[in-house]
Amino acid sequence: MTKSDFHLPGKHYFLSHSVGAQPKSYADRVAQIYTQPWREAGFNVWTPWLEAVEDFKNGLAPIIGANPSDLCPLANVSSGIAKIMMSLPARKGRTKIVLTEDDFPTVGFALAQGERLGYELVFLPGGEALADPDHWAPAFADDVQMVVTTQVYSNTSVLAPVEEIAKRARAAGVFSLIDIAQAAGTVPVRLNEWQPDFAVGTSLKYLCGGTGAAFLWALHESAAQVAPLDVGWFSHQDPFEFDIHHFDYADGATRFTGGTPSIAPLAGACAAHDLMNAVGVDAIYAHNQKLLSRLFDHLPQSAFHSTTRAGARGSAALIKVRDYDAAAKALAAAGICHDTRLGTVRLSVHLYNDEQDIDALAETIEPFL
Repeated sequence: MTKSDFHLPGKHYFLSHSVGAQPKSYADRVAQIYTQPWREAGFNVWTPWLEAVEDFKNGLAPIIGANPSDLCPLANVSSGIAKIMMSLPARKGRTKIVLTEDDFPTVGFALAQGERLGYELVFLPGGEALADPDHWAPAFADDVQMVVTTQVYSNTSVLAPVEEIAKRARAAGVFSLIDIAQAAGTVPVRLNEWQPDFAVGTSLKYLCGGTGAAFLWALHESAAQVAPLDVGWFSHQDPFEFDIHHFDYADGATRFTGGTPSIAPLAGACAAHDLMNAVGVDAIYAHNQKLLSRLFDHLPQSAFHSTTRAGARGSAALIKVRDYDAAAKALAAAGICHDTRLGTVRLSVHLYNDEQDIDALAETIEPFL
């Protein structure tokens, strides 16, 4: 996976935290798997389309340390969070869901609907304290139904101790859900090893797969304990049985599927899976961290709103500037693609970035610190 494998707008693309760059093979993959069979196969199009679902799961699984059978493709992360929350069994006294002030807003929006089911949301303070397992102690109380953590927080790049959180939650009888949207494809994810109950993510960001190719992961034993409310024919053990009076939940994560999967986004996302699996996430992580370290060496520590601590950060950085509008104008003139959050310059690195990108960024932004 190199720069030549991607369409890269501008001279220096630093937007993987928002929208990963499109693989040049994306359009051909969609045509091959989705549009061409649709045009040529008629009713038999179901065969290649359903194969695309399996290809998506098979390609994604090694990137996030999972078994393909434990994955369920979905349209977006919000849907996954809502499906999980609404599927949890009622347990006397367990009425709280714990999350943090630093979670992406869609997480809070989806979980807030749990108030209709009698849940109370508890928000832990954000910041670098989220990297401390003991900061999460309130999540393991007897009245907690589920703890929701984000592996890499988008506004701080803080890495949460997700393995330890999952372990402590399991010991306390608390369901655990990890949002890996800002981690998958750029930071090692080992779901089989960590064994949370659930995880959600998207292909939109570092997985470079575009919109509509999100996913839900469920530990097989945990999936057997829940009964999703939002179901459809693909949640059925036998989708092609066609008996309106008979429904059996599918095994594992598949029970969360709902209706007909969106094939085109899944087909396109497979193009990026091929590129990433050829390199490996550990190699991508090492490359990205090396580039971030180079950036942090170029600029003063005080310039960063996000964490700079090696081993405790994701692949993004937020840089404080005196005048964002002026800085943004200079960055645009230099062909540096970025966005803003909290009045800072927000950017991220990926395997299609190199040292020349970092040096151009540092040189352009330094006058505005």
